[in-house]
Order: sequence, then C-alpha cells, then structure tokens
Amino acid sequence: MRLGCLAHSLIILPFSCAFLSISTSTSFGGRRKYKSYSSSSRIAATGTIDDNANFSIKDTFNLIVLGDLHLEDDMSCHEEARDDCLSALKDLSLLPSPPSDHKDKDDRIDYQDITVDNLIEKNQLNRAGDLSANQLEMLLEKKRQGIFMNSSLVSLGDLGRKDIRHEPGDAGTTKSFVDAKDFLDGFSLPYDLVTGNHDLEGLDEFDTDEGNLQAWMDCFEKDKPYFAKQIGERTLLIGLSTVRFRDSPHSSHECHADDEQLEWFDTIVEEHSHEDGWRICVFTHAPIMGSGLRVLQNVHVINGCAWMNHCSPSRSIFINSVKENPQIKLWCSGHFHLSHDFEDSISQVNQCAFVQVGVVGRKSTRDEKRQTRIVQGNSDVFKIYTINHHLRDEDKNANLRLDATIDLESGSIEMDRVEQDIDRNNWFRAYRPEEEDGCYIESPTGTVACEKTMCGTICWWHMSDDKVLGVHEGQMVEYDTETLSPLGIVVTAKEMRNREVLVVDESKVLVLLDPDTGETEVIHPNEDGSYWRKYQRNKRIRLEEKARETAAKLWMERHNQK
Repeated sequence: MRLGCLAHSLIILPFSCAFLSISTSTSFGGRRKYKSYSSSSRIAATGTIDDNANFSIKDTFNLIVLGDLHLEDDMSCHEEARDDCLSALKDLSLLPSPPSDHKDKDDRIDYQDITVDNLIEKNQLNRAGDLSANQLEMLLEKKRQGIFMNSSLVSLGDLGRKDIRHEPGDAGTTKSFVDAKDFLDGFSLPYDLVTGNHDLEGLDEFDTDEGNLQAWMDCFEKDKPYFAKQIGERTLLIGLSTVRFRDSPHSSHECHADDEQLEWFDTIVEEHSHEDGWRICVFTHAPIMGSGLRVLQNVHVINGCAWMNHCSPSRSIFINSVKENPQIKLWCSGHFHLSHDFEDSISQVNQCAFVQVGVVGRKSTRDEKRQTRIVQGNSDVFKIYTINHHLRDEDKNANLRLDATIDLESGSIEMDRVEQDIDRNNWFRAYRPEEEDGCYIESPTGTVACEKTMCGTICWWHMSDDKVLGVHEGQMVEYDTETLSPLGIVVTAKEMRNREVLVVDESKVLVLLDPDTGETEVIHPNEDGSYWRKYQRNKRIRLEEKARETAAKLWMERHNQK
C-alpha cells in the first residue's frame, strides 16, 4: 500500500516572521563566519544544466518539523514563526534528484547547486513535446501544488499550555488539541504528528490514558497514534507516539511507545529495506537512548524520562534498529526545550543523523533561543537548516542558517553551524562515558572518589554484575550497559557531600563512607538489579495523595473547632 504523495521539503521548527535572511555559518578558531545566499536560487558557477540531464522530483521534499509546541495565551510568537516557516519554503527552492547516470560521470557538474526553480524556469521555455516525462511531471506538479510543492509538516507533540491551571487549554485537554489543530491547519500544508508526554496530561478531563489518547486521535482524525507517510518514490516518514501517563510505573513524563507500536515499527522498517533503496526518517517526542544528543542530567535523567521507553527493558530496541537498518537516515526529536546551537544538538550513529528540535514559545525555551529546523532532501542528500526566530536583520527578517548536509550514500555529515558559548555549554551537559576517555577504572577496589576530588572527578566503572556506575559533578550516576547513556542518579550531590565512594568485595558491594565518623551506608541495587533511584513518582498518584492529605487536614480543622 502506498502511503502518501510523490516528494517533499521538510522544516523542523520553532517559529517566527515573514521573510528570511539566509546564511550558513562555520566556526574557525572560535569565530563565526557566514556565507550569504540569495533568496532566489541560482545554478553554480562551476557548471550549467545539461539538456540531457533528466532531473526529477521523485524523492524531493521540504518538511517542517515542529518541536514542543506548547501554545500560549499570546500566540504572536507562534504566528510569527509560522510566517517564518512558510517564507522559508518560498525562499528555499526544492533540490531535484539527479539521474543516476549523471551522478556517475567523472566530469559531472555540482548538481547540488541546481534547484527545481532553475529547472522549471528552463523547461518552461521548451515545447512540451521536447520535454521528458520527469520534466513534464515537474511542470505539472508545480502548477497543481503551487509554491509549496512537495512540502509538508510534522509536529513532535506537547501541544497545550505548559503551565497547568486546571482549566481548558492546559496540556492534554480537548481544547488544547482543538487549538493546536487550528494552528497547524493554518500552514495549509499536509501534516502529521505524534504525542508528547504532556499530551496525555488531561487529568481533570479524562480518567484514563486510553480516553485521553482517543480524544487526541479523534481531534486529528487518526485511527492510530503512530504513522507512516511516503513522501517520495523511496522516502518514508515514520512517527511513534507516547501512549501512557497515568499508567506509568515511575515518572508520568517518560515517553513510552507500547508493544503494538514496536512490533509495527519493526515490520514497517523491514518492509522498506536498504536493498530496495529506501530512506527512512523517524520522529519521536523524546530522543532514543544511545543517540548521543545532549540531555538534561538534573531534569530528565534524574527523573527517568530522558529517552523513549527510558524505564522499560525495550529502551534499546530503537538504537539496535538504527544499527541494523542502514535505511534509517534521520531521527528527529524534541522534549528537552534546548536550542540548536549546542555541538551535540546533531549527532550521528552509523548512518543515522539524530537531530534535536527546539521550541518557538518564549515561555518554553530553556536557553532563550527560539528556533525551527528545516529538512530539505532529495535522493542524494538531506540538508538540515535552522530558522532563528529570535535573530532578525534590519528589515525584521528571521535568520536562516544551514547546520548540516548529510550524504545519504556514504552516511557522512558535513557540519556547518554556530556553537553555543562554552560556559553555557557546560551547564547543560550530561557526561557520557566512552571506551577510551581516560576516566575508566579498570579494577575498582577501595576508594574510587573522595571529598577532595568529588567535584572535579569524572570516573566510571563496572560492578561485578556488569552494571555501569560513575561519578560526575559530585553525584553518582548509572549508565546503560549497552549504550553507556545516562540512566539515572544513584546518589545526589547533596547526599554525596563529605563522603567517599568505595567499591569492595570484588566489585560486588557499593559503599558510602563518612571519613570523619566512620559511618558507612551500603547502596543496594533495586529489585530489577539497577541502581538508579526513581525520584519522580507517577503524577496521578502524587495528586491523589495530596488530595487525601488536604481532605484530612480540612477534617482535622473542622473537628478541632467543635
């Protein structure tokens, strides 16, 4: 079954205004260097379009991917961002897919600088009888679709108001879904979406996750919370949703794809194989474990909600699928509300590029940046752009920059972007062990960290049961055995203060020692064998407990007055 249209252009968002100043940025010796581009694309000076070069739009696309939406009372930022995105689509002409014989020529021109607008302008001068089928298709699709030819949109969820007021419009309420649909419909583009952790937070309106999820699906006329959409002859978009909040065993904000989705995901990836020439782009609200993207250690890691299926045994299924399936080329996620200016806002594992998507709302950003991504693609390359809604030129046009170019055949990524200031860079960083980073303790015996070295110590080791623990920023962290991604906090910095960390009994026992008093505390593993503590409990349970405590307090006050 074919799942969609012929080809498209991708945008990943936070939003802003009408016209765009376009630049790419590179960093040399810590300085930023920009190369400007004209808003109307042109053919590279190194070559001209070969009359016999049969370029096509069969895998050509532009896509808008929205990060955490979080609609606000004042929608001016969101509406401005929507205008910015549509202006970007107008200014960034589609990249045509070159013919295979053209790519094999030793004397080929730089076809990446040829645009669909160039080709259409040239082909319009020719008689229809002199045009190839691909050239005719290009002209007809332009006439049929207009300026947004082969363009579409994906939303990564978290639609409603971030600050919960216990009223319609809060995240997870029917009104938040309706308002988000009105906003997304305003793009006048084909779109699809996945749920984020806050989209099932309508606790005042819905008693169950199933009811909350059904309301979301009803609003967007979906029969399933996940999707597959074909946007080219061999280009497929896949979206996976989180489906639980009230039923989460620990943090309600863990993004969890259920077994039904995981089985479907395996099947759909297998059906669109690398051998058959497919290119797959995946969209989830949270990133996957092992992706290498920047993570907030004291927000999402400590609460067990940093990764898709963070608290589940199935958490490694995603990265294993990436490693086993070279057709998975791109994986976009949001969740962290971080900008695109950090070095690890784009990462790579094997052939797959992982891309962090920021936010558009002023109340949602953690680092004062409001940004959207644009993904532009053809059969050869994906180009990742950022719209900087917070950066404007003298004419109030938003800045558009090229961050990365992905060669789909070789899997190489050419980075071309601005990096965040180092002091703020460190504030968000979560350490991830690497095999040869110089911090590994080969045979942990006795003291591995003490008060004098705690703040500056970065070390990690294996316990006898193969669990991976480490000390970073004065706290003890557990890391995933397979990917070495941070799983959670074992002992907080406050609890570690003035104490030493000991590993004894052939690496079987973990101990905290107060050197002044001699008191010791054994850190026992959990029932499942892990060491990290589940500090954030299910939100529904916490609210129910608070309600009972309030009821008891009111009863006591009335009773004492009698």
